[in-house]
Amino acid sequence: MLLAIAPQAVGQDVWIESDIIALPSPEPPDILVVDPLYEAPGQQNGLQTATDSLNLGGRLSLLTQAERAPFRLFANYAPRQSVRNSPESLSANSIGGQVGAPLQIYTDGIWLATASFKTTELSTNAVLPVSGTPIPERLWDIRTGMFFTRKLRNEWTVGGLFNFGSASDAPYNSVDELTFTSIGFINIPARDRDTWDFSFFYSPTSQLAFPIPGLAYHWRPNNQFEAQIGLPASVVYAPNESFVFRARYTPLTDVLVEMRQAIDRDWGFFARYQVMNENYFLAGRSDRDLLFTQFEQQVVAGINFNFANGFTLDLSAGYLFDRRFFLDTDFDLNSPDLIKVESGANFSAQLVWNL
Repeated sequence: MLLAIAPQAVGQDVWIESDIIALPSPEPPDILVVDPLYEAPGQQNGLQTATDSLNLGGRLSLLTQAERAPFRLFANYAPRQSVRNSPESLSANSIGGQVGAPLQIYTDGIWLATASFKTTELSTNAVLPVSGTPIPERLWDIRTGMFFTRKLRNEWTVGGLFNFGSASDAPYNSVDELTFTSIGFINIPARDRDTWDFSFFYSPTSQLAFPIPGLAYHWRPNNQFEAQIGLPASVVYAPNESFVFRARYTPLTDVLVEMRQAIDRDWGFFARYQVMNENYFLAGRSDRDLLFTQFEQQVVAGINFNFANGFTLDLSAGYLFDRRFFLDTDFDLNSPDLIKVESGANFSAQLVWNL
């Protein structure tokens, strides 16, 4: 089992959605994606544990083996909505992808090289009210890195993730736009299949710009249920081979509640509630600690189609609300330098390929 911690941008720094080895990236996926930090049985978001947890391995392919290198492309579109207390409006669209390649696979561990990118276009003439900073026309998050995990002779599992890149409106413009994510974890066996999960997480573009420790007890009473009790916290329930429910919380605002139902081997549907945020260093900012944040909540429903050769397509529609764009040195949802965008629809497509 792997365990790792991620910021709500887990959204931004680590994808924790499916059970494949997912790469660090700015946005959470819609469907199953490879993720050593996911909370599939045996993994968790913020803190994630990996492949030897609940024996859900074959269920709807919801949990896949860490040896399978991930490939994912996605696109999102949010039609134009009014900016509150302003004559301006805003629309957003984004595309991105991630890939992971095993460098070395052991019987008790794996080394993975990872790469990801996301670009978001924000179409608006709105400016932030205090600083007068225009909303960036385009944002980028580009990362490369490494993930590893290894089970020791004493049955402890250790591992970590490090990725490096730039999250900015002008990526790699200078050292001030560079960022990284660092994760480390140790899983110590407890009674039966349970474990004590210790971890740390740090990224300068996370909600908390200092190292965050994690401690949780991973309880696995049977093959249908598991819970991570502590921080981060998560629950996975799979009563049969066609249904999976999961929920997680990672400080400060990373919340995910999702259910997936398979209709047959070729297709199924899902529904999800999620709180998301992405953080960026804007080029030319007056204070190096200032972060530009895009925050929103969403409710999503969609259909997934499974094709030959390991391809899966997700199509979904949702409702975005509590949408905020702000500039601050701290993660302050009531920052004075903030604009709010009216609620509205969101449409997404995602293609995943598993070896």
